[in-house]
Amino acid sequence: MVGLAACIGFAATTMGPAGATSPGRVRPGRTPAFTVMAPNSYSAQLTWTLPPGAATVKILRNGRLIDAFTAASTPYVDRLLWQSTTYSYELDVFDGTGGLLSSQTAGVTTPAQVGSFPRFYAAGSFWNTKIRRHARVDPDSKAIIAKSVLPYVSVSHVTNTDAWGIPLAYSGADSEDYAVGCTKYGCNIDVHFGIPRYARQNSGTDGKLVVVDPSTNIELDMGRASYDQGSDTWTTESRYTTPSDGWGAMCGLGQHCDGVLMSGIDQFGGIIRPEEIAQGHIDHALALAIPYWRNAKFVCPAVKSSGHGYDDIAALPEGAHLQLSPTFDVDAQSWPAWEKVVGHALQKYGAYVVDAGSGAFEVRAEANLDRGYDAWSLVGMPSNPPPKLTNFPWNKVRVLKLDWC
Repeated sequence: MVGLAACIGFAATTMGPAGATSPGRVRPGRTPAFTVMAPNSYSAQLTWTLPPGAATVKILRNGRLIDAFTAASTPYVDRLLWQSTTYSYELDVFDGTGGLLSSQTAGVTTPAQVGSFPRFYAAGSFWNTKIRRHARVDPDSKAIIAKSVLPYVSVSHVTNTDAWGIPLAYSGADSEDYAVGCTKYGCNIDVHFGIPRYARQNSGTDGKLVVVDPSTNIELDMGRASYDQGSDTWTTESRYTTPSDGWGAMCGLGQHCDGVLMSGIDQFGGIIRPEEIAQGHIDHALALAIPYWRNAKFVCPAVKSSGHGYDDIAALPEGAHLQLSPTFDVDAQSWPAWEKVVGHALQKYGAYVVDAGSGAFEVRAEANLDRGYDAWSLVGMPSNPPPKLTNFPWNKVRVLKLDWC
């Protein structure tokens, strides 16, 4: 893979005006057909034919490198696009010595979104299950909220920054297959995964990244990941794979296993996405990361916990399910539209405690990082700094019956 990275010359693109690319040099000879179509509001399918002698291919969107790989004629699907938006693509084809055989451009405009935006995990996953009308409240709910939630209202927010949000990338059909290096957790199993060139971990110390392969519906979760361009390698402190259309945790209900998150729950579970704010509803439970958590004990659907918490029965355990009181009138509040969308989701689906750490009370969301554009600004939400939830009625939130695992 080092040879491939050097051969395709990532920095060689000639840029034109902002948001456009120049076609570059094209050698004489047969020019391959290059077409782009948008089958839905969030993706584009690229197809082409290769000229003789093709060895590597490079794809750019609006001048940004999307992927590069050994030359193949397999259609490539680029995801993370925005609805009703025009994109310009460039296809560069190189020979075995790195010489440019051809460079072509094509454009496409995505259609408006139709229906609800796709969600992760199975329809029967705990993530996608609405709270029953008469769900039982835990007898210790008031004490837990008083000790584990209310003291942290001043640091509550939606974590959608590039530093701490969860970046998402999608494997293309021919994305380079990396032997993902591991230094600490989950290293007993070899992991090979197709990772596109645009994929990057968040910039905070957690270094989190999720990569999904749509052809297999497998999700790769990484923590404290890093990419080294010189050696063209990915290394991470912990990495695990899980079905992106599965139950939503690293192992089944009541089982114990490991994972990137402190709860062992899938890393993209509960993540708020900009498209969900745009459509006006979130159709799944939310993910919480908290500063005050129960030491070494957890409740289903969590499959593990950390031994670095607090020996306090009023500390929230990993896996705890919280709900905003269904009698609270969200629509009557003078909140921005995005906050009402979050409030309704917290009433209908609730939020699960998936992770912990000092400093903030987080409702987790997607980072812009791997999109290449600021999707949060398109829905009226800031991302630097992240949107605060300090006026949210946390005193109206309750803990549902704890199911100790």
